[in-house]
Amino acid sequence: MTSLIARFRGKQQTSQESYYTAGQFALIRSRFARKTSGVIAGWILGTLVLLGLFAPFFSPSDPSIRGADTSYQRGAPQIIKFKDENGFSWRPFTYTYSKPDSGFDLSSLAAGGSLDALDALTSSGALDASEQNRYEIDRNQRRYIQFFVEGWEYSVLSIESLDIDIRWNLHLFGVENGQIHLMGTDEDGKDVFSRTLHAIWVTISIAVVALIVKLLVSLLVGGVSGYFGGRVDAILMSFTEAVRVIPSIPVYLACAVMLAGLELTPTQRYFAIAVVIGALDFAALGRRLRTHILTERNQDYVLAAQLSGASTGRIIWRHLVPSFSSYIIVDTLINFPYVILAETSLSFLGLGLTEPVNSLGVLLQKAQDPDIQQNMVWQFFPVVVFVALIMAFVFVGDALRDAADPYSEQNK
Repeated sequence: MTSLIARFRGKQQTSQESYYTAGQFALIRSRFARKTSGVIAGWILGTLVLLGLFAPFFSPSDPSIRGADTSYQRGAPQIIKFKDENGFSWRPFTYTYSKPDSGFDLSSLAAGGSLDALDALTSSGALDASEQNRYEIDRNQRRYIQFFVEGWEYSVLSIESLDIDIRWNLHLFGVENGQIHLMGTDEDGKDVFSRTLHAIWVTISIAVVALIVKLLVSLLVGGVSGYFGGRVDAILMSFTEAVRVIPSIPVYLACAVMLAGLELTPTQRYFAIAVVIGALDFAALGRRLRTHILTERNQDYVLAAQLSGASTGRIIWRHLVPSFSSYIIVDTLINFPYVILAETSLSFLGLGLTEPVNSLGVLLQKAQDPDIQQNMVWQFFPVVVFVALIMAFVFVGDALRDAADPYSEQNK
């Protein structure tokens, strides 16, 4: 018994010693692991990012107009089943869908041109939006789900400057005949599920580019302003305050007008929007970095670097900025949802990306169509994914902020 107690105390002392000797990032990781909400949100966020990063592999259909299913336009979601009235199946399956005949022959209208023919066309339901969504389901003709199937071809790695284009056609799942649409199709027959997966990565990648631009501008302005002080600090901080007080919407409108006058490809417009969002969002981080460097520039290790002949750039980037690195990383992650909201808002207002580009903002803009709200509610699936993505970023960022603060009461 005594040996067991001694062993337990030894392990406890070892864990305490490892805690006090651990590095800063190891402590943040340890505190973050104790945040249940942050861990769950991290798994959700990681899953969404993984689905977006490998969207072509997880997508059963080509999200562009090339993969549109013309025989299933405005089609409802196809439910995957294991059992129905015909019995149980270990293999998941869906049914065969076909669009019924409208019951009206257009040749009668073209030949006679009478009011009776026009009335017949109206009463047939061919012009009714809700009737266009109606499909017949053949429950006796199952279409079994297959995994790791060959389908439409997509690019895995493409570098134009090196003339490299690696393509693949393997997908996670598909059906024996035709296409499967887990979340239905839009008015063109494009698969909503595949478009949403591709939109996740487009939106996240815009946020990554915007945050990189924001980080570089913040480090440049805050680092130079805090290190030199004086007149340089006054000029740069005046510029920072001017950028911070300018309303963002008018600036975005002006940038949208400017971009509209340029002949830009979707990729060029994508990078232009990311740079604009990042360049206008540097003020808060730049001021915090400037305050930190104003405090740290008179420390002994900075004086030692100056006496050893280190250049100004080396002192800022190799000594001062790394001492603030944990806060920079946490601040960057916390600002992810706000940058995503900025891109989504611009695209939602028609100022950012537009069709046929797949982004969450573009898909959210489509969801405000009254026809979609009344007859194609399944196109609100991108809205659900968008909310889940934003909430996951918020919970992960909140947990990281608490984990990075060693004086937080929640961490004691």
